[in-house]
Amino acid sequence: MSDPATVLPAGPSLADDAGGLLDAAPFPVLRPVTPRYADLGGDGRVTTVALARWFEEARVLAELPRFRRLVEDGGFAPFRILLAAQRIHRLEAPVHRAEYRVATGVRRIGGSSYSYGHAVFDGDRPVAVSDSVTVLATGSGPSGLPDALREDLGSMVLEEPGGGPPRPEASRRERSRYPLAHPLVTRIGDVDTNRHVNNVALLSWYADAVAAWQSARLGDPDGGPPEELAPSAWEVQYVDEVAHPRTYDVALAVDRETAGGGLHYRAGLFSGDRCVGLADGFGAAGPFTGAGLGPRSAYRR
Repeated sequence: MSDPATVLPAGPSLADDAGGLLDAAPFPVLRPVTPRYADLGGDGRVTTVALARWFEEARVLAELPRFRRLVEDGGFAPFRILLAAQRIHRLEAPVHRAEYRVATGVRRIGGSSYSYGHAVFDGDRPVAVSDSVTVLATGSGPSGLPDALREDLGSMVLEEPGGGPPRPEASRRERSRYPLAHPLVTRIGDVDTNRHVNNVALLSWYADAVAAWQSARLGDPDGGPPEELAPSAWEVQYVDEVAHPRTYDVALAVDRETAGGGLHYRAGLFSGDRCVGLADGFGAAGPFTGAGLGPRSAYRR
């Protein structure tokens, strides 16, 4: 297996925290997956946004038998399971019609939240890693995890836990900090069973904003910017629920990511001046060099 420092792209925080996700052996759950046509980008390879759907399905399919029985027996109040944050790194781009395995384990169990760790393996080689923070909530807000859920999660704990996605600085929620905006209107297909806009749909919005910025700088080529310029890593914070039908702005700032030589896309999702989401994308600089792209130059402090 490759050393983590040579596999993961520089810059994103998961690069410092993914050692326990790069080996299939410790994972308690591995499920086969075959890329679908809808998962592919213009280069015929699975996109980072599509990988987010794979990891979402892995979370949904995680077996929690004790907690399920508790709920079915009426032993727990009405609740929702909400995604609070996630990190995704595509190390290699999976290809169509190949067979992969999506691995799932638990990295941390807190008071009212818990963290999953995931990886996608081609044989024994990791091609993507992810972790996430999930919150259990009732009508009055976050709820303490019941013992039945703790026992279920405890059966999937990884031996090498991680710290979880970091929280961006508070100033990231200020609309005036971002020089660019990309307007979006919600669609009915964006809404999930929690009756708010789904986390994968939100990630696609951030990716759309980046693609729009890239396309404009490239002269609006047919088919959009080349796939190799799309961010290969995302860190996302779900600040508040995103409603439908609504209009939102993805505010964007683009900085040079000095550690890895690529670009750092700082994004915020806003309803007027109210921030409802944050994301950081990391990708190749490609042809995007020149004025306005110095370190942190586009982000107004």
